[in-house]
Amino acid sequence: MTTVVLTRPQHRMAKTQQAYQQAGFDPLCMPCFAIQTNTEVTPEQLARAERAPLILIFNSNAIKHLLLLKPDFTLSEQTTVMGVGDGVADYWQNHFDQPILTPASQDSAGMMALLDHYQPDSLVILTAAGGLDLVRRYCIERQIHYQQINTYQRVPLALDFQPLAATLKRGDQPVLTATSGLILEHFWQQCPDDLKTAVSRLPLVSGAERITEIAQDLGFKDIFTADSPANSDMINRLQEI
Repeated sequence: MTTVVLTRPQHRMAKTQQAYQQAGFDPLCMPCFAIQTNTEVTPEQLARAERAPLILIFNSNAIKHLLLLKPDFTLSEQTTVMGVGDGVADYWQNHFDQPILTPASQDSAGMMALLDHYQPDSLVILTAAGGLDLVRRYCIERQIHYQQINTYQRVPLALDFQPLAATLKRGDQPVLTATSGLILEHFWQQCPDDLKTAVSRLPLVSGAERITEIAQDLGFKDIFTADSPANSDMINRLQEI
């Protein structure tokens, strides 16, 4: 049975572990982040978001913690809502009647293609601190006024590499997974130096082309890109290896 290293955030780990087990893999859970509401968001920021002509949402956590901050959050009917991925769209539609647009590629590049089509003058991004460099640069280059509201915070977790080291010592070849660039960078920063060469040679299933590029920059060689970071797409790609 192939060991698969799971690095998703802590609150997603139980569901992710179950999905991989049902697919016939042996999960090794190494969650990189915990998630908590950003209580520093002000009522004024949320009021501006309600009046925004366009809102970008990059993670269902952004919606979940938005509603914890303002349970009666209400958008204008004229507001366009865009989200990355089916998970974001499903979560949004479970809480709002307002339609949401999602790019077919389910990544930041697809989101920018949607922005090319709609050409907004201003927008609000609901997310957490970190990441989104491509989107921020896109807005700056096209002189789009944007406001980023970090409705939640990622809390870095200390990783225990001993189980992974034991797996490698047995001569097994586990498969790594990365569903965000920040997760992969956090995992790599904490990886002990004496393991890095062996770990960089392991197969890695990436959830998007952008994550694959980050993995290549970090020195990973054996990378397989899934259609999206969703568990089903990651598992499908893993089964093709």
